[in-house]
Amino acid sequence: MKRPIELMFKQKLKKQWRCKTMTSLRSRNEQKNILITGASSGIGEALAWACAKRGMNLALVARRLDRLENLAERIRERYQVQVEVAALNICDSEKIMPIFMGFSELLGRIDIVVANAGILKSRKVGDGRIERDAQVFETNVMGAIATSEGAISMFRMQGRGGHLAVISSYSAFMPLPSGAAYSASKAAVSSYFNAVRSPLLRENIGLSLIYPGFVSTDLLQGFNSHGLPIIAKAKDVAEEILTAILAKKKNAIVPRLPWAVLYQMQKLVPNALLASVQKYL
Repeated sequence: MKRPIELMFKQKLKKQWRCKTMTSLRSRNEQKNILITGASSGIGEALAWACAKRGMNLALVARRLDRLENLAERIRERYQVQVEVAALNICDSEKIMPIFMGFSELLGRIDIVVANAGILKSRKVGDGRIERDAQVFETNVMGAIATSEGAISMFRMQGRGGHLAVISSYSAFMPLPSGAAYSASKAAVSSYFNAVRSPLLRENIGLSLIYPGFVSTDLLQGFNSHGLPIIAKAKDVAEEILTAILAKKKNAIVPRLPWAVLYQMQKLVPNALLASVQKYL
């Protein structure tokens, strides 16, 4: 049995190690100020927490200002980081640039912008409710493009480039029949941003495309009448997303297990078998 003095010494060393680890995390990211759209819930909210944990200052936008303010207050209480918030509908493109530049002035600069905001509306094909599809495309595609335009303009004005991360979806690779518009919108996002990657790099603006699998969020829970395999928590996925962004990965499927593995396996599966699986999604 260990003597009390040995236990006390061990606990002291453990505490010192933890302090050094947190200091190291903060020092590596002390210049990082990150802007996240759609930050009031789901992956956006979880990503805000993950960034704050690493000592990054936050600029958060979403349509629901009350939820943003509540989130900001809770983050400030737990972490010594600066958190700024603003209400923004990314479909209102004229308001994006002024808000982004306002954040840049408050924080000194914005290093990373995460285009996360998006919606999912399901419908049965042939039911005539194409306005639902239009809303999905307006938010997920045009909203992401509008966000990127604001981010790029801001990076140019700040100088020294920056990094843009766009949240797509694994459904871009495996479309959901009951969420066809959502899947198509995410495929469009992937195609668009892969096309603009090279021109942005010439301006020292990096680009990461992130493809989350099925994640337990309000967005998907309201849609999950077909029993989709919700196998990841937003908190865990957010950590992987942030790691991919800070590593400046061009493409990242998260969580890696099982989705990155499934992606490779999917290439080997006959189309007829994939079609039979999609019937249940």
